[in-house]
Amino acid sequence: MQKIEINSRKISHVLYQHFLLTVVFKTGESFIYRLLEASTFKEFIESADRDKFYRSHIEANKKFKRIQLFG
Repeated sequence: MQKIEINSRKISHVLYQHFLLTVVFKTGESFIYRLLEASTFKEFIESADRDKFYRSHIEANKKFKRIQLFG
């Protein structure tokens, strides 16, 4: 599993392993996404504005299954 700290206004860090992307917000909320394309993670990490990329390419993409994590 790869943990990457994000320099973002809202996102604390992300975890990635085998098409599963876990996004942890600074508010403590966590969401896990089952990604259909591995390239999405690479594009997210290389994006200049990761908050905007998350909202427009991951959160808004209905092809990615999203599950909220509690705990």
